[in-house]
Amino acid sequence: MTSLPPSQDIERLKVLAMLHYVVAGLVLALALLPLVFVAIGGVVLLAPESMTSGDSELPPFAAGLIFLAIGLALFVYGLVLAIALIVSGGCLRRHKHYWFSVVVACGALTFTPLGTVLGVATLAVLVQESVRALYGIEPSSTL
Repeated sequence: MTSLPPSQDIERLKVLAMLHYVVAGLVLALALLPLVFVAIGGVVLLAPESMTSGDSELPPFAAGLIFLAIGLALFVYGLVLAIALIVSGGCLRRHKHYWFSVVVACGALTFTPLGTVLGVATLAVLVQESVRALYGIEPSSTL
């Protein structure tokens, strides 16, 4: 594999950092959508008579808890992923915390399709020997 000049590696890391911020904003915006489930679950828990279904075997309380739990879990997942992407973007820009950025890139793979593209691109750049040298990681060490 050919070695790129350090200026090209630095430019790639800057672009990746910017893309991390953009994708983090999209993740954060989409993380608000599961709050609809939280609202539905809250309404069902507070007013179980509002949920009228003739042949449902699931009690309204259980349905409300399921909606609430799924909504909160998806919201927290999106919030954590967005914060991690923002922090990782800063780390990429400053060439710090290599392994944190690798882990966040792997976590971004779950946010399809943009996170998948971002995660693959980030991993492709971070595994290059010249980039690892920018982070101060010895070329002989293994991933």
